[in-house]
Amino acid sequence: MTPISCIILDDEAMNVQLLTRMLEQHCPQVNVLATETNARNGIILISELQPQLLFLDVEMPHMNGFETLKQLEPVNFEVIFVTAYGKYAIEAFEHHAAGYVTKPVNTEKLVAAVNTAVQRIEQKNINKNLFSLLEQSRLPIATGTAPDKIPLSTTNGLVFVKIADIMYCESSGNYTHFYLSGDKKIVVSRQLGEYEKLLPENNFTRIHDKYIINLSYIKEYIKGSGGEVVLENGKEIPVATRRKEDFLARFEKWIKRKK
Repeated sequence: MTPISCIILDDEAMNVQLLTRMLEQHCPQVNVLATETNARNGIILISELQPQLLFLDVEMPHMNGFETLKQLEPVNFEVIFVTAYGKYAIEAFEHHAAGYVTKPVNTEKLVAAVNTAVQRIEQKNINKNLFSLLEQSRLPIATGTAPDKIPLSTTNGLVFVKIADIMYCESSGNYTHFYLSGDKKIVVSRQLGEYEKLLPENNFTRIHDKYIINLSYIKEYIKGSGGEVVLENGKEIPVATRRKEDFLARFEKWIKRKK
């Protein structure tokens, strides 16, 4: 197996050295490309080296770990937080962290977090290949002659859902949240723009940088600068001003087709 490339970003040099040694001894599947103790320098380093995995401290001077990730969006790598504080765990997993390890670092917990990250990376590679095949054959989807299901690339694999069941999609950094009829939700490990290319244009439209909606589920449109759409489940979604004209034109066309 090809080693997983990683970078360690922690403001304390001693912690960096200790973690590097632990990875060398207990996680041979990981290759440490570089280490950094300054968050701003770390951002440059990560952008240049494009690691598959980042070990990241939370509390650092000038810029904390979460602010650092914000500067790196879209985040195309897995993240394991390594910190002296347990209070950031919820926020870490809201950022889809592969692991959260508290200092002093426990070997078993570190190995478990690394194994999770490696599994995610391997699954992403598999999904990427499958997604590429699907994208190459997207013409039938666009013309409405394709099968009625689409694969959603999750961290565990592919989930096939009926296109007609998709109510709306919401961007969340490097992930997309799919909201389906029946109050179901699937978190997908790909960006919203990639699914914008695959979902059929005759039923789906992007009304905001964060949202794609299924026109079939619109219950009401509320006028405004951009306005808002209200879906059948009561969800209110803003329409970006710059997308309003295109949305209304698509919606009018969709209504005419249904008559």
